[in-house]
Amino acid sequence: MNKLNRVAIIGVGLIGGSLGLALKEKGVAKRVIGVGRREESLKIALKRNEVDEVTTDLAQGVRDADLVVIATPLELAVETFEKILPHLEKGCVVTDVGSVKGPILKRIDHPFFVGGHPLAGSEKKGPQAARPDLFREATVVLTPRENTDEKALTLVKSMWQDIGARALFLDCELHDELVAFTSHLPHILAVSLTSLIGKVASKEEKVLSLMGEGFRDTTRIAASPPSMWKQICLANREKILKALKRFKETLSEMEEALLQEEGDRLLHRFEKAKEIRDKL
Repeated sequence: MNKLNRVAIIGVGLIGGSLGLALKEKGVAKRVIGVGRREESLKIALKRNEVDEVTTDLAQGVRDADLVVIATPLELAVETFEKILPHLEKGCVVTDVGSVKGPILKRIDHPFFVGGHPLAGSEKKGPQAARPDLFREATVVLTPRENTDEKALTLVKSMWQDIGARALFLDCELHDELVAFTSHLPHILAVSLTSLIGKVASKEEKVLSLMGEGFRDTTRIAASPPSMWKQICLANREKILKALKRFKETLSEMEEALLQEEGDRLLHRFEKAKEIRDKL
């Protein structure tokens, strides 16, 4: 473990706050600085020991940092990087946690910037929901470019591994294509199913008494912050549309099997899905 002297986390919500807790718990960073726009959130993060000090001043927050983690909403990542760039010490490494990488890396081309996406989270938000084990055994995707500094990449990879995560290197476009299926499409499906039940309930309220754990598990992520998901969907729009098209084709096949009363076909699909799910 290479201990970092000073880590600045810009954005101390669920992800940023959890990272701060993990860095401090594992002794990865000597000092963690929380940087943000809302003093209320910063105070909560400080009170919960997620960071050692806080500031709303970007320049002050990143001063003398070995590593800066941009954990802002997706749409602010590039703007934040551009604002802090003049204030970074020589050799300071910057990474982010955005769930869509292509749009960010198209605008940030710097050898000491390492695109990152921890596949961890919750439907809850804010520093009050942060916990130190959020990234334990989670996969963190890193999306280096041809000009990415090798030492910068190693530092970011080591930081995540030191708090218990697994690092996976992917091309940013392939990352966005795959998470459209594994993350973004499931969220859209959960929202759509929840909305449909809302419409059914407006005519027959008793349906609300018939929702078991299966329904709650399937739709839990629909409770995630709406504004965050709006930005994610717009940022990865083209790849999500392709995923939706393929899902519609699969759903149509299930519909056809029902229409034709093809029990064996339905059974095959259920068995195949169970086989795949059991391996996950």
